[in-house]
Amino acid sequence: MEDKITIKNYYNQLASEYDDDRFNNSYGQYLHLQERQILVRSLGHFSKKMILDMGCGTGRFLDFAENGVDFSEGMLREAKEKFPKHNLALSDISKMPFNEGSFKAVYSLHVFMHLDLNTIQKTIQEAHRVLKPNGVLVFDFPSKARRKLINYQKEGWHGNTALDIGSIEALTNGLFKLEGYEGVLLFPIHRIPFALRPFIRTLDSWLCKSFLKKWASYHFVFLKKK
Repeated sequence: MEDKITIKNYYNQLASEYDDDRFNNSYGQYLHLQERQILVRSLGHFSKKMILDMGCGTGRFLDFAENGVDFSEGMLREAKEKFPKHNLALSDISKMPFNEGSFKAVYSLHVFMHLDLNTIQKTIQEAHRVLKPNGVLVFDFPSKARRKLINYQKEGWHGNTALDIGSIEALTNGLFKLEGYEGVLLFPIHRIPFALRPFIRTLDSWLCKSFLKKWASYHFVFLKKK
């Protein structure tokens, strides 16, 4: 896995093009809408003032929270242009500039895939610190089961940390209770014709909450602070 400086430089260079490059296409919109549905269900009942986007990037989901951190200056600059009144800070997510018990909910998307296991554990501990009692932590990661199923091979990309639910429970070190999980992207959407993708997405989202969720490309976990 590449070091943090390499990853930071990568996102600093990509920042101004990130939204168009990743999400201004049918694949990106398919993923974005599935992720958004999950955040609506899991975070929609919290006040935005009490929610933190941990690794907010360009602010793709900062309409769910009024607080965010990211370690990429370029990505954070894009987020501040979109949300100038938000409380956004340049920070490593494993050591954030917030007091203990500051938030009721913390979420993090497309971040844990870049971290080694030791950093993931530190980040979970830090999320625990900034959460109030019974606070909620939501994050996603690539599914280890899916990658084994398709015989996924690493190709030098630094987003290669795949996990399973057992690993997550171990990494929480007893700080959180696993409330549940669901999947995203069960179907190989890149192989489905553009015109069919909006119709397939509804079925995909439903199946990603069923017994088939283990085989989805990504998993979202819902944790409650003990």
